[in-house]
Amino acid sequence: MAILGIGTDIADVPRFAEHIERVPELLDRLLTPAEQLKRNGKRRTDASLAARFSAKEALKKAIGFPGWLPWQSAEVVPARSGAPSFRLRGLVLEHFHRIEATNIHLSITHDADLTMTFVIVEGEGPSLSPGVDWDADHFG
Repeated sequence: MAILGIGTDIADVPRFAEHIERVPELLDRLLTPAEQLKRNGKRRTDASLAARFSAKEALKKAIGFPGWLPWQSAEVVPARSGAPSFRLRGLVLEHFHRIEATNIHLSITHDADLTMTFVIVEGEGPSLSPGVDWDADHFG
């Protein structure tokens, strides 16, 4: 198994909250109902909501999803361990299989007004971000 792609994203929490306040229906387009609510049924904090959106942005980069990502097709959910994970469906799941991906690692953190997410996608397919070919000719 190899790393197929990586993705990272930083979200400004007040900016995200401002967008949601201005266009409330945006929240329903970006996040599923389960992502918006805690287990007790109360709305998550702005930092938690921004982090979930940021995770989807990082996933889009890591899997090389072409064009617009159907936000509802990638849901941030807790794994059995409690760590954040993804539940994929629809076009995102189809693309995940097409690139021969088998595993996603997701890390989310936030401090003050920023959230940061990091995604690593593993699988059997070709790398989505090949990097540099470090052969002898490279150093001339």
